[in-house]
Amino acid sequence: MNNLSILNLSLNKLLSTESDSLERAKIKILFSLLVLALVKVIVVASTAWYFQQGFQLNRAVFFGSIYVIILKLMLSRKISFSKTSHFMILIGLIIIWSNIFMVNRDFNLVAIQFAFMLIMSSFYLIGSRFAIIASLLACLPVMLDLMFDIKGFIIKQTAVPLASPGYEILVALNFLTVIVAHYFFNQAFSANIATQIELNKKLEIAVQEANQAAQSKSDFLSAMSHELRTPLNAVIGITDLFLSNPKSNDKEENLNILKFSSMSLQALINDILDFNKLSSNKLSLDIQKVNLFELVSNLCSTMKLQFEEKNINLVVVIDEQLQNLNVLSDSTRITQILYNLVGNALKFTAQGSVKVSLKVISKDKEQINVEFSVEDTGIGISKEQQQIVFEPFMQATANIARNYGGTGLGLAIVRNLLNLFDSDIHLESAPNQGSKFYFNLNLWTNESFDDIDLEPDTTFQDLSEIKILVAEDHPMNRLLLKKVLNNWNNKPTFAENGREVLEKLKEENFDIVLMDLYMPVLDGYAATKHIRAMDDKTKAQLPILAFTASVSEHLYSDIKEAGMNDYLCKPFKPLELYQKLLGLV
Repeated sequence: MNNLSILNLSLNKLLSTESDSLERAKIKILFSLLVLALVKVIVVASTAWYFQQGFQLNRAVFFGSIYVIILKLMLSRKISFSKTSHFMILIGLIIIWSNIFMVNRDFNLVAIQFAFMLIMSSFYLIGSRFAIIASLLACLPVMLDLMFDIKGFIIKQTAVPLASPGYEILVALNFLTVIVAHYFFNQAFSANIATQIELNKKLEIAVQEANQAAQSKSDFLSAMSHELRTPLNAVIGITDLFLSNPKSNDKEENLNILKFSSMSLQALINDILDFNKLSSNKLSLDIQKVNLFELVSNLCSTMKLQFEEKNINLVVVIDEQLQNLNVLSDSTRITQILYNLVGNALKFTAQGSVKVSLKVISKDKEQINVEFSVEDTGIGISKEQQQIVFEPFMQATANIARNYGGTGLGLAIVRNLLNLFDSDIHLESAPNQGSKFYFNLNLWTNESFDDIDLEPDTTFQDLSEIKILVAEDHPMNRLLLKKVLNNWNNKPTFAENGREVLEKLKEENFDIVLMDLYMPVLDGYAATKHIRAMDDKTKAQLPILAFTASVSEHLYSDIKEAGMNDYLCKPFKPLELYQKLLGLV
């Protein structure tokens, strides 16, 4: 309803356009002033008609008509709130001046009330600057009355004061107007104060959370520095030993230490990269045939040495139904989940045992539900801290990182990885009574997909016939790629930047380009765009495999936009490179 009836005094639609409590209060005050003014007009008109006071009657009808028009315009929103307020203040001034100089010829109670209402309303409705002017104009008749004898002054006696009981009713209505206006304003003021208090509380909580987040990140960086430097120290130290004494009898032991330390470094970096991918929803499952019995047995076997060093028993209990059963799942992610949980259990267990269990909950021809659990006899976790441990960069207590190490990412990664499986991690624990982490996976059995071959072909073929151009500016990475490709009888051609890539492509033909993204002179993105714009259509359509250590969440879309076919992340596994090459040539 855009055109509201004059009799429709509902404010709901008008108030719905304003969300600020003070502005809503102003609308209510103005509306109340108009409604009560109309009531006063009715009282004055009725009294004047009864006592045959023609001037008062005509005056009441005149102002009543104006009030009705203003009310209609206000409710139909055809005039702004500001203009309505200014107009009402102007009418009030006219009434005050006309009361003193034309009707009463004296300053009585009604005139005082009108002056007070106008001063009060102007500060509520039209702002301080205009309110001061309006207030001075309202007070001016009072000063003139005090300073001069205005009886018989300006205009001859043409009217008489309003007769009783209209006069008394008018006084009462004026008092009511003052009360209502103050009530609405005080209500809005209190609401504003309450809102500010609530906002201050939220601000305090936000500041506290921001401080906690900053402290958590600081603790994380400190822990990460320790976790990275520890295996890095071993890598550098063992390398120095090799270089200083290459004929040492401890060569095999040193190589094992070097491999273990480098794998630890890679595990830390993978945790960070995977967490970034999970946070950006860039990680997906790679579904293959998996034997859970063999997977978990092999995982626990590789970790057995770590348990023996701490003199902790590792107990593995796997349901016999899983022994000869293949399921369809992502073996890498299941291994990562269990590795984090078992490693976590070992870290916080000083004596006793860690038990890894796989139990079949339900099974039919197509699906199987398996419960995985890792139970330890370690320090345990209090009820209050059990949700915190799954938050990134957070550990149960502040001294955990000091006493046990770790980045605080392991359990957060576990929870996020399980989300990919439409599952979640559960925890049962109490201080000094150990912990039990468990989750359920609902998996398809291979009986439903006998006609699908999901096993990767790991038989390496001779790649001597493939001409590979490698764009890589880092000398150690070039050396590594050369050794890896030489194992497949391939002798690659190297370029140190994108400009060299373009020059070599003009000189000879290649089957594929292995393109590093960040190089001097001309980077991989720009070089790829130049290749795609070549006049030679064969070379313009050359397969390009991006080779990068970047973890940008827009990496895949940026690579596709540049015109590359696929990408491989550093550090890479030879099998991954081999499969990518065969898939593109």
